[in-house]
Amino acid sequence: MGNKATYEPKVSTGRYLDPETASIDVIDRQLVNPFGGKSHKEMNDLIDAFMETTKIDEIYSEHIRKGAFLAQDSEAFQDLREDGLQLKQEERAALVLEDPRTGNKWNQPWILYALVGCCSLGAAVQGWDEVRRIALSLVS
Repeated sequence: MGNKATYEPKVSTGRYLDPETASIDVIDRQLVNPFGGKSHKEMNDLIDAFMETTKIDEIYSEHIRKGAFLAQDSEAFQDLREDGLQLKQEERAALVLEDPRTGNKWNQPWILYALVGCCSLGAAVQGWDEVRRIALSLVS
């Protein structure tokens, strides 16, 4: 089979790290940035395997590659890259808005606030329903 990277969508504990022998620092680093320390070739192999396994259209390949390299290193597109992958101006502007140091965390689409409000109301109604059920079970 060779050294071809494989993508497994299932969560597997201890696949890369043995929790019995790995230090807490190593485990923490792996959880915080699972792409950390991977070479450019390893990243490309993982992305290719992910695309093949999930059968995502090839038109999204560039976006997935950009996202994976940004997840590995937020400074991945500051300089010219050897692979020719570059961010567009609108993508750079969106990243500036996402950055907590330069963006405004409250500058979000209104539909997001509407969604949060609806979910909060739903949670409140569910809580009231649970209280009613518990109260009825205590009474009867």
